[in-house]
Amino acid sequence: MPIVQFTRFKTDKPEEMTQVVRRAKKIFEKHGAEFLRLSRFHTGHWAGELLVATRYANWEVYGKVQEAAANDPEFAQVMADALKIAQLQGRNIAVGIDL
Repeated sequence: MPIVQFTRFKTDKPEEMTQVVRRAKKIFEKHGAEFLRLSRFHTGHWAGELLVATRYANWEVYGKVQEAAANDPEFAQVMADALKIAQLQGRNIAVGIDL
């Protein structure tokens, strides 16, 4: 069952944040994430915020990618750069249900 992590950021510099997330995409996919996508909310309570969604094949892959990212100096720099221009608003994990 797939695992999807959603992370929301609030920023007044969406173009700069897009560049930072492009760097994160390469890192997460290198370590085994199926994909990393960036979206922007256009309506509702979170309008204007950015959403980063990463998908993993299962919990085992999720854990391996999280551990690898946590020990990756390049990812540490990406997060530091992100937090200079954006505020982390929330993080959620969704678990797929086989139908």
